[in-house]
Amino acid sequence: MTCKYTKSKKIEPLKPSCKKPTYNSLEEAQEMVRYVYATRVTRQIRPYKCPICGLWHLTSSKSK
Repeated sequence: MTCKYTKSKKIEPLKPSCKKPTYNSLEEAQEMVRYVYATRVTRQIRPYKCPICGLWHLTSSKSK
């Protein structure tokens, strides 16, 4: 049996739910922190796991 679609639908690509740069793992985020410290003068930054998208971001705010 074959299936034919009568209407073609335009499928939009998935967009990340967060606007911040994302990292797939804690190790990737920590590597970016080391890179930032080596190349810039900045305040303390740390990685955190986002409760919305489940990926890792960087923040300069103090931990809760």
